[in-house]
Amino acid sequence: MKQQSLNLKFQEYIDIKDMEACSFFKEIYTRCMNFLNGNNHSMILVGKEDMAKSFFFYAFYNHLKKNNNCYFKSIKQESDFLSCENLKEDIIFLDCHNTLYGSKSGEILLFKLFNESKQKNIKVLFNNSIFEEQKPNLKDLESRMSSSLLINFPVLSDEDKKIIILNFLKNRGLILTDQSVEFIINRYSRSLNDLIELYIKLDKISLEQKKNITIPLIKNSTGL
Repeated sequence: MKQQSLNLKFQEYIDIKDMEACSFFKEIYTRCMNFLNGNNHSMILVGKEDMAKSFFFYAFYNHLKKNNNCYFKSIKQESDFLSCENLKEDIIFLDCHNTLYGSKSGEILLFKLFNESKQKNIKVLFNNSIFEEQKPNLKDLESRMSSSLLINFPVLSDEDKKIIILNFLKNRGLILTDQSVEFIINRYSRSLNDLIELYIKLDKISLEQKKNITIPLIKNSTGL
């Protein structure tokens, strides 16, 4: 399942405080802030935890835009992408930038953005999607991207997953007990993407049956 296929729009409301209790938060947040305060022009957030990376990426953007001039774009297809010729922002966030890899015109646009943003002293933060190509065909673009600071997002603990899931559900107006979340984590897929997709399914079932999401409902709906 591709993270972007969920179309959750959680970037509109997720807050950095939602992630502060996670074990990885302090290190990743500190490294991102050091990047912004340092001399590097671009950084790439990488790692296998695609959904969690996106949560943090959106949360970090929402945090920074309160006091900075920021631009955000999630690239699901080439038509979503704009060059930065007319951008006035100081910080650019590009989610799933590697969706453009493999497209000659898309890679040229990304190459152009990279160069122009560097000339304008604009910081660029990329969030790498694990579901897309990992290297561009355009050698000049590959050279530019390889100069970026890499920040590796760690594998999540079960406690980290629970924190993210509970905040995700809270922001959607859903309330689950810790016991219900732990019941699913201990018996279902270890993937955060799969877990959140399951909760969306349970939310729909609970609305149809007009019942709360309880362990009995979970058992009846999933066979766990």
